[in-house]
Amino acid sequence: MAKKQQIPKADQSKPKASPANRQPQQASKPVAKTRTYNWYVIILMIVAFAVNARTIGYEYTYDDAVFTSKGNLIDIRGMGGLSAIPELFTHGKNYCFDKSNNGSYRPLLPTTFAIEHSIFGFNPAVSHFINLVLFCVLIMLLYKVLRRILSNYSPYVPFLILLLFELHPVHTEVMASVKSRDEILALLFTCMSMLETFKYMNANKTKNLVLSGLYFFIALLAKESPASFLAIVPLTLYFFFNSDLKKIAAASAPYFIVTVVFVLIRNMILQAGAGDVSITENTFAGITNFPDRLGTILIIQLKYLELLFFPHPLSFDYSYNQVPITHITNYVALISLVIFTGLFVYAAINVKRKSIYAYSILFYFFAMGVTSGLLVQIGATAGERFMFIGSLGFCIIVVLLLAKLFKIDINTATYETSRNFSYVIILIAVLYSVKTMARNEDWKSNLDLFKSGVITAPNSWRAQNCLAVEYKRLATGEQNPQVQSQLCTEAIKYYKNSIVIYSKKADSYGDLGAVYFMQKNYDSAIIYLKRALELNPKLSNATANMGTVYLTLQKYHDALGYYRTTVELDPNNVIAQFNLAVCYYQEQKYDSAATGFTKSIAISPEYNNHKAFEYAGIVYRTIGKLDSAMKYEALAKQFK
Repeated sequence: MAKKQQIPKADQSKPKASPANRQPQQASKPVAKTRTYNWYVIILMIVAFAVNARTIGYEYTYDDAVFTSKGNLIDIRGMGGLSAIPELFTHGKNYCFDKSNNGSYRPLLPTTFAIEHSIFGFNPAVSHFINLVLFCVLIMLLYKVLRRILSNYSPYVPFLILLLFELHPVHTEVMASVKSRDEILALLFTCMSMLETFKYMNANKTKNLVLSGLYFFIALLAKESPASFLAIVPLTLYFFFNSDLKKIAAASAPYFIVTVVFVLIRNMILQAGAGDVSITENTFAGITNFPDRLGTILIIQLKYLELLFFPHPLSFDYSYNQVPITHITNYVALISLVIFTGLFVYAAINVKRKSIYAYSILFYFFAMGVTSGLLVQIGATAGERFMFIGSLGFCIIVVLLLAKLFKIDINTATYETSRNFSYVIILIAVLYSVKTMARNEDWKSNLDLFKSGVITAPNSWRAQNCLAVEYKRLATGEQNPQVQSQLCTEAIKYYKNSIVIYSKKADSYGDLGAVYFMQKNYDSAIIYLKRALELNPKLSNATANMGTVYLTLQKYHDALGYYRTTVELDPNNVIAQFNLAVCYYQEQKYDSAATGFTKSIAISPEYNNHKAFEYAGIVYRTIGKLDSAMKYEALAKQFK
């Protein structure tokens, strides 16, 4: 008898949701570490270090000089800079460089340089190495954050997200510029803060709230950009934790509290007008109406999005007039408005569904909003470093969209189960690596960086001016007259280019006049120095150089007036004080000459190989004050 066949039961299970429709998994429990987790972190750190290792051999460049120049606060204080730390916490960022109490309040960054200098001195290799190590630590912490919020996703997914993030060429500035350590530190401590917040969400321990606030305060001391996490943290908790709004508010409270404290401290320390910038630093300083401001913002944001998709060409600067002031009615600005409005509407519609795409878009918007110029004016028009945090949201979307395209189950994905998907991600990572290493080469030295800048941002006043300044610096130290003349010619070219872009910067004319003086073209030197003083009569460098031109031409009376003005503007300018005394002597005003030489000795006895002692002796003998003459003549012999 034939055995009766069993009719299979219908599948009663619910159909699986596709990766595109699936809501983000709730990070309700801590993620256990696994060998796979450890290997992913190790691979990410090795790749990040290897791709950027060449930067260890690079020089200090661009803004690095604020913290690493000889003679600044970090360098001159005892104990190799450690004793400067209290002053760094009670003054603005630029105080260690030019004693100005402005430049924003970011004491953590110069403090790290003070500690570094106390141990290693100013050594660019050490500085670059420290940045690389900190970046690797940041990648490890970011992996922990992503694993916690995407707790039911495969560990392979955050690995791929961070592989693209760490290799993206827009981050070369952060990696190759020592000064951009502030970006790394800010995000690093923010990650530590978020991990403590996640612990609180799981364990309800007050100590985690305290630690989250402490770490976030340290992040703000590095740079103000973490302020975007005032929105990102509650957004993350809403999307990835099964908690009510009351608990989300409690977990987010430390971020708001320490931000208020930070702002109060910042306002007490920085002098009035510390945040003011010129149009050459930030194009927004020249915008007087909202339609122009919004149009320019939209142009910049579209450029950021373009560079995230296609990171070429890259530049160290995007200031005036590389990004021109643009009215909202400009068609490119309108295209940008349509794109970003569409993204925002999509995100808003899908917030309730807790779509991972909606989260990533909002993460990007919040991260980019701080530096957009919409809410507050910052010290630069635009910059690739401003994409550092926001690009993480972009990388999340790229990986998940590709997973959807290849129909990958992101909950169980591995390399073995998603080879074609993996190959595409790896190909993108390789292309990123090639571009990053090529771009890193531009940061080898100031000359390399600024040369690349005038190519990739030819309309930038700053790019042209920086290259001119570098050629001028090289010419000043050059001993070969022929080579010096060639360097001066290059400097003149780029100073004139910068003046074409922006014709109201007094320093450009003053520096150009100084270069013509080096070439012994005195007529041109006078023309440009006078123009500088027309724009800024208190430009002490220009008054001093004008005095030097007339002194060289033996027009002592004319030189006197400019040197008098210089010492009034800058009483500690030993060169001007010494040359003023020389002019007084040539004009037979011996009493004033004697006073001038003694003042120059008081400022710097070593200047001009102690010549002031010898000249003071001559002047005092001329006016019959033999005791004083013998005193200075004896000192002159002592130093010979």
